[in-house]
Amino acid sequence: MQRWTSPLLLAAVVFLSWPNSSPAPIVFRPGEGWSYESLGGGGSWRRATAKDQLEVGKKAFAAQDWKTAFKAARRTVAEWPLSDLAPEAQLLLAQAFEKRGDDQNAFAEYQNLLRLYPQNVDFEGVQSRQFAIATRYLNGQRFKLWGRIPLYRSMKKTSAMFQDIVNSGPFSSVAPKAQMNIGQAWVNKARGFQISQNERHKNYHMAVEAFKKVADKYHDRPGIASEGLFATGAAYQQQSLDAEYDQGVTHKAIDSFSDYIALYPNEEQVSTARERIKAMKVDQARGNLKIARYYEKRGKWASANIYYNEVKDLAPGTDYAETALQKIAELQPRLDVEKASSAQPK
Repeated sequence: MQRWTSPLLLAAVVFLSWPNSSPAPIVFRPGEGWSYESLGGGGSWRRATAKDQLEVGKKAFAAQDWKTAFKAARRTVAEWPLSDLAPEAQLLLAQAFEKRGDDQNAFAEYQNLLRLYPQNVDFEGVQSRQFAIATRYLNGQRFKLWGRIPLYRSMKKTSAMFQDIVNSGPFSSVAPKAQMNIGQAWVNKARGFQISQNERHKNYHMAVEAFKKVADKYHDRPGIASEGLFATGAAYQQQSLDAEYDQGVTHKAIDSFSDYIALYPNEEQVSTARERIKAMKVDQARGNLKIARYYEKRGKWASANIYYNEVKDLAPGTDYAETALQKIAELQPRLDVEKASSAQPK
């Protein structure tokens, strides 16, 4: 350990005792961040006016010199934030990040563009770029370390991106689909590996809430509103498959699909909604059959009869219904005895 201490200490002493006139190539400036400067001091990319500074950024962008494009565009905004050229510089900054493949920073700079200069940009065009970036993450693109090293996927961050789009322009052309994708991001998260059942249910709950907002907020756009209502039912159904004990979730799924069929009878997924309702009712019938048998074994004839009748009504024409009808017939004499016994005066 001591063998390394002396050389390191010597290097530190030499560095600290170096003459003050030595060049400092790494420079920090407020609003611009850290940058490398040439030995001349001013930096060959720096200019005295917003117009000239932006021109440097545009030429660097055309030459795919992203580093210079970043610095020139950022300095234009930082030094001349009220200039008519500032919105264009901010757009250039975002585009440079996106072209280089740093989507996370690109999205953030597009968001800054809408926040700082909402009246001076192509609002729909910028939101379309943000939507494309967020969609790439929704489809599995990884977030990067330092904008370069792909590390991990995050549906939570992806959902937040789509939420930013909706918050900035709730009635823009991409907002309804962005709201849908908020829900889809939570569904993707719920389907992830190594998460607890409780966390999975919370994710489905978040998905349901997002899909409901689509159906409610954009009710005047039947195409997207119907998609939101169907997705609500699908999210409820998936949650019910993960928690068979929660019959309430199954009822909510059935209600959502029933509303979809009633409100949008001409939509192409109506037949699918009916099939899903039928499948869930069969699942409910199976569960109720277990409950009915439980009560029957314990001599609770009336309670067993109630659940056998529910089985019969939920899944007519199935083996479950046939079994329930047989059991109802077998229980009837016992129910009659109980009824007669309770009717006798005490």
